Amino acid sequence: MPTRVRFDHLIGKEVRNPNGRVIGRIEEARIEPEGEEYVITHFMIGPAERLARLRAFLGELPTLRSIGIGKERDLRPFPWQWFDWSDPERPSLSAETGGA
Repeated sequence: MPTRVRFDHLIGKEVRNPNGRVIGRIEEARIEPEGEEYVITHFMIGPAERLARLRAFLGELPTLRSIGIGKERDLRPFPWQWFDWSDPERPSLSAETGGA
């Protein structure tokens, strides 16, 4: 399991549960200071479907949100430890997490 993975290589990647089903895409990360470095504590996973992602993007534009177009982003936090990093190109949740 790698101890270092660059976030810019992970953003937008599909995340799968232990059964191989796509649960969403990595959109953001929560970070905390650890000594002189910063570490990712959680990944924020958003919907995988393009229409849901487009509506979430539109929902962040104040003008469109004020007239009711778009919707709030639906991001769920998943702790770093829940991931199987044996293949960083294909992130997945480990079986120990219950598969979310």
